[in-house]
Amino acid sequence: MRTASKLAIATLSSILLLGSSINLVVDAASSKPAQKTTAKKAAEKAPTAEEKKLIDAEIKKVKDLVEKTGDTYVLYHKYKALNSGLDLSYWGLTKEYASYDDYLQKALTLKGIVVKEPSNLPEGYTFSKSRIGGPLGGKFIDDLRVEGKKSGKPIFMKKMDWNESGDMRLEYTNGEDTLAITKYTVDAKDRKKKGYFDDKLPANVYPKYVYWQDGGNYGYSISTSSNITRDQKIEILKAAIKK
Repeated sequence: MRTASKLAIATLSSILLLGSSINLVVDAASSKPAQKTTAKKAAEKAPTAEEKKLIDAEIKKVKDLVEKTGDTYVLYHKYKALNSGLDLSYWGLTKEYASYDDYLQKALTLKGIVVKEPSNLPEGYTFSKSRIGGPLGGKFIDDLRVEGKKSGKPIFMKKMDWNESGDMRLEYTNGEDTLAITKYTVDAKDRKKKGYFDDKLPANVYPKYVYWQDGGNYGYSISTSSNITRDQKIEILKAAIKK
């Protein structure tokens, strides 16, 4: 090979090698701002020690308020990672009752259909417990999210007064089986489904459910592990949900 050719090849190789080195340096340099930006964002998402202290204090405060007053409070969490990935937590939203009379007294103060003890309850079943749950959505919640974000606080608390339930449930037992009648909120996308329909659980999985939806905001269900027939379940459900 001619000396000139060797020189040309060596020169070209040096240029290519130098170019690769330059690219590596440029790439490394350009990645540093990105790394700094990512680290900065991560730091911004992590609460400070002072914020964590405030969050703990507010949660303790709301627990005490619920225990003393029985009211409902909703907390907006800026740092969702500290709240199982959710931006809201509800406190005192569900009320439980050991007496049917106490349950009914509260239920009758609320708007909408009330789940009542059915007159055709199967023999042997007696009242066990009940609950009433407040709404999980609506204008109050939408406004709270806006206020919480706007406040910039790591945690934002607000009392929620509600006069319409999100769910109601009555439970009866006969010593072996639990018969439960429930009113629940139906998602908007599922409100087109109407009539009575069964659960989609495998045949060997209990309890078994029968659902009833009429296209409204609420649906109703009855569940039991006993051999009560589907028709009987529907009649019991109708008796409990008198419209």
